[in-house]
Amino acid sequence: MAPFSSGETAPISTVGPGEVYEVWFGLTRRDLLLAPVSVVLVAVGVLMFRDEPFAGILAAMLGGAYLLLRLIAVLGRRVALRVDAAGVTLGQVPPWPSSHTAVVPWSDIESVVLWTQQTGVVTTPYVGLRRRRGLPPLPGSARSRGLRWLVQTAVPYVPPAVLADSRPATFWRLHRPSLEVAVRHFAPAVDIVDLG
Repeated sequence: MAPFSSGETAPISTVGPGEVYEVWFGLTRRDLLLAPVSVVLVAVGVLMFRDEPFAGILAAMLGGAYLLLRLIAVLGRRVALRVDAAGVTLGQVPPWPSSHTAVVPWSDIESVVLWTQQTGVVTTPYVGLRRRRGLPPLPGSARSRGLRWLVQTAVPYVPPAVLADSRPATFWRLHRPSLEVAVRHFAPAVDIVDLG
């Protein structure tokens, strides 16, 4: 991880050595802003429908889609990320099926890679894995060459293999200190790489 600047204290882990680090899809701080905005979008869309049907439907669909995805994420109670003695579990963002969840044993992992993607004013952290060469793609990994090329152009500093085996911290919050403690306990030989 990047060193902390002088005077800055390191965040404290919420898990102790030997404890499993597990995060579920659910509500995040960002939802405190986006959920009310989505409700307003739906309301505005309904009110606009009579005079501007296209704009009204679009606004209501945008707000409703976000609210529906949030509801699915909260009610689904699925694991987003888990680090334990068996390895690393990478969940897939709802509404993708739980069959896209990947459980990767430590013996397949060379390093855990942390990186971020900047999209406008939004920064999204990612957790990726650098796995041994020659392994088959993980369930839920980006397999389309076109999609991988598109994403690679946005984050050229992330190796393509890591990019394919990464998951965004979307609808869940990554706590890096806890992730680090769990990885160092369960797999001290596995490096933690921060690409920024």
